[in-house]
Amino acid sequence: MYYIIDVTAVGSVALLLYTVIDFIRKGKVNLLNRFLFYSFILYLLFVTQLTTGGINIPPHRMMEPRMQLIPFYFIGDLYTMYQGHGLDWFFKNSLKLTSYNLLLLVPMGVYLSLLLKIRNSKHALLIIFLSSLVIETGQLAFSYLGIIEGRVFNVDDLILNTTGGFIGYFLTNSLKRRKSKGEWRNA
Repeated sequence: MYYIIDVTAVGSVALLLYTVIDFIRKGKVNLLNRFLFYSFILYLLFVTQLTTGGINIPPHRMMEPRMQLIPFYFIGDLYTMYQGHGLDWFFKNSLKLTSYNLLLLVPMGVYLSLLLKIRNSKHALLIIFLSSLVIETGQLAFSYLGIIEGRVFNVDDLILNTTGGFIGYFLTNSLKRRKSKGEWRNA
């Protein structure tokens, strides 16, 4: 018998304890930045849970590594599904999962701009890409070791995650520039 550990639940308990201790020690000093930091950690816990499906204790069974290395394969796959079955459940589900991959790292881009104050868009893009690469490589390695199940390295996920994260970064920086120029008051 084995158990699947919910990373978000376990991590949230630890984060709550840390938050209480931190609030007792520092009070209301720098509260906004600390709130952003806590929410960033919570976001990372959710991303970990979503991308792993939970951690198997003890490791279940080792799986053969699976990879999808053809860029934009999902477009042809969606087209083939649509041609074969129209707007059925499988097509809609695949489209939904593709959208989720695009949205997964959008908050990462927001946090890079607001919390970490990354100003150089190339640095932000590199950090987002490397974060997505860590996720995909981790899925491959942990699936192989039996720590998680049914995950693959997918270059399309890497592309979609990076694109979504950069969109989040770009939009946040654009809004910050508009606010600093006072364009919101004139609108």
